[in-house]
Amino acid sequence: MQHYQIFSAIISIVFFVTAIYLVRRDTILPSSAIRWTLLSIIILIIGTFPQLTDLAAEQLGVGYAPIIPVIMACIILLLKALLSDVARAKDRVKLERLMQRVALLEQRINERSRSDINEK
Repeated sequence: MQHYQIFSAIISIVFFVTAIYLVRRDTILPSSAIRWTLLSIIILIIGTFPQLTDLAAEQLGVGYAPIIPVIMACIILLLKALLSDVARAKDRVKLERLMQRVALLEQRINERSRSDINEK
């Protein structure tokens, strides 16, 4: 193994162990745990065997093999941004509905307290 392979293998192993540790401690949400575990396995494989990017580049007809992980990372980041926007939109709708329910409940409480005062 060459020096860059050892370095990339160490980085990928550290990332893999960290991701698995966070999944096991329930720090990462269960819906994201599978995604992070899969991503850490892929990083571990590519970090340990960087020759796989050369094989993939040859099969895809890419002239500069190291650009493949960069393109994949960009695609993953774009997907993550899209998923975050979708989750944020869902949370916003839930929050607005919750605020409406609280307002209705406050209105009912105020009406009951007024009717109790009027009865006395």
